[in-house]
Amino acid sequence: MRSFCALATALLLWSVAPSAGLAQDSGLSPPAGVATHADGRAPVESLYRAWLGLVDRGWKADVIADSKPAGTSAALPIIALRSPGTGPAIWILAGIHGEEPAGPNAVAQAIDDIARLGAGRPVVLLPLLNPQGYARNWRYLNVAVYSESIDGQSVGDSSHLLPDAKEPERPRAAAASSPEADAITAYVLRLQKDYPALISIDLHEDNLIDEGYVYSQGAEGEKDALAIEAVGVLRANGVPIRMAGKTRFDEPIAGGIVGPVVDSSIDELLSARRVLVDGRDLQGPAARTVLVFETPAAALPFERRVAAHAALIRRLAALLDPALAGS
Repeated sequence: MRSFCALATALLLWSVAPSAGLAQDSGLSPPAGVATHADGRAPVESLYRAWLGLVDRGWKADVIADSKPAGTSAALPIIALRSPGTGPAIWILAGIHGEEPAGPNAVAQAIDDIARLGAGRPVVLLPLLNPQGYARNWRYLNVAVYSESIDGQSVGDSSHLLPDAKEPERPRAAAASSPEADAITAYVLRLQKDYPALISIDLHEDNLIDEGYVYSQGAEGEKDALAIEAVGVLRANGVPIRMAGKTRFDEPIAGGIVGPVVDSSIDELLSARRVLVDGRDLQGPAARTVLVFETPAAALPFERRVAAHAALIRRLAALLDPALAGS
C-alpha cells in the first residue's frame, strides 16, 4: 500500500490555477432565533458563525439556495465556502440528513484545521446542506414523518443528472426531486471548472446500525488508501466498525469499507465520469477519492460521534497539508 506521505506529496503536484472569482451572494446567516432540536447539537446560528469565520481568512462564501420547504416558517440559507486558491480540490460535505448532526458540529470544531488546509490546498466546504432538517431533526423536505407511500426528497438526490442503467442516454429521473437538490447539484457541477473535485468526504450517521463503515465511491473502492486510513481513525476514536459482512442495505463490507454503490447520491455524482445536463452528455466530476463515513448514531453518545468526525477532518488535513506532506 502506498504510504500516505507519498500520496499527499503526489496530490500536491497538481497545479493550482488563479481564481476565476465566482460571484458571492448576500444573506449568508440564518434569521435570528431559529429553534433547533435540543439533543446537545449546537444551535443553527452558532454553527454559521463558526463556519463564516473562514471569510475573515480570505475564503469566499456563497448562498447556494434559500431552503423553505412546506411546514417551515422561515427560509434558511444553504451555504458553501471556497478557499482562496483554485484547482483540484478537497471537498468536505456534511449535514445532508437532519437527524445526523455530528458532521456539521464536527466541521465547526475542526474549522481551524480546515482553514489551515485551505491555506495551501483548494478546498470547498459544504457544512450544512440541509439546515431545515438539522433544525427539525429530520432528513426529508417533503414529508414531516416517515411514509411508506411517499418518496422522501433528499437535498443530495442527483438522479436527474446520472445515467439510467438500462437507458444510459437518459437520466434516472426527468427532473430534480426538489429545488434544493437542483440548486446543490448545479452548484457542484458549476464549481468543477475552478475547484474540480479530487477528494470528497461526506460526514453521515445512521441510527439503525450498531457498527459503522466507510463507503468508498472512487475508482479504487475498498483499496483506497484514505478509506483504509479513515477506518483506523474511526476505530481509534471509539467507533465500532463492521469489518466484514454486509450493510443493512445488503452491500458487502471488506475491511470496514464498502466499494462503489449506485444510490443516486451527491457522492455518486462527485465520482461520476459522465453526467446528463439538459439533454447534454457531459464529463462528470470523476473525483478520484469519494468517501462517505457512516457512524452508528444510536450506539454512541453525541459528543463521541462529533469527536470522531472531527478527528477524521483533522487527519485528512494533516495528510494533505503542504507543510506536513514531507514529514
